[in-house]
Amino acid sequence: MSEPKTIAVLAAMQEELDAILNLFENCAKTGFCGMQIYTAELNSHRFIFALSGVGRANTAINSALIAREYKPDIMLNVGSAGGLQKEQKILDVVIPNEIVALDVDLTALGFEYGQVMGENSSYFADRELRAKLFGISKGIVTTHGGAVGSSEAFICKPEQVAEVHRRFGENRVSCVEMEAFSIAVTCTRFNIPFAIIRSLSDVPAHGEGNELAFNEFLKEASHNAAKIFRSYDGFL
Repeated sequence: MSEPKTIAVLAAMQEELDAILNLFENCAKTGFCGMQIYTAELNSHRFIFALSGVGRANTAINSALIAREYKPDIMLNVGSAGGLQKEQKILDVVIPNEIVALDVDLTALGFEYGQVMGENSSYFADRELRAKLFGISKGIVTTHGGAVGSSEAFICKPEQVAEVHRRFGENRVSCVEMEAFSIAVTCTRFNIPFAIIRSLSDVPAHGEGNELAFNEFLKEASHNAAKIFRSYDGFL
């Protein structure tokens, strides 16, 4: 068994968080800065579970508050996403190595597309943590690598997919969502190893109608992502 750690686990939506909480017994519930915080212990490790909220602003605030208050050794962002590659299927999993912003444009000032002024053009998950999770996931479900792209818009239209491909290339961005970029920035600032787990609730690369797939498969996708997290033997 590994040395005792504090592991913070954030999910954007209640369905995603509930899928994780259902895997743990006797979680204690408290409040902190308007957030509901759930804590549990397993094999001497302390787990902190919370909603990041939807979108980059909510996630930046809440992840930074948790980083400052609980000082986690690891931060995981677990939940659902939309697949951006045509070979992907709903309920596949993405364990990305890279995190990019899809809707930041300061190219007129000489920065790369997706780069916030004065910041990195992209961020990277902890290599060792990500590799372990990727290996576990491959043994359970079809798993993809690549980058996760965060946007303030829900990506579901062919023209949105085409724009991401035009800006970042056809194969670089594997899935799209709204929170991972903020998790990456927060963890980089606080020097916290992090990883992202995303189960595909929809695949906008397949064409129109994926907002309907999202509503239908969110709960099942959330369960898949939680199962990968629970199978990680680094704290079991």
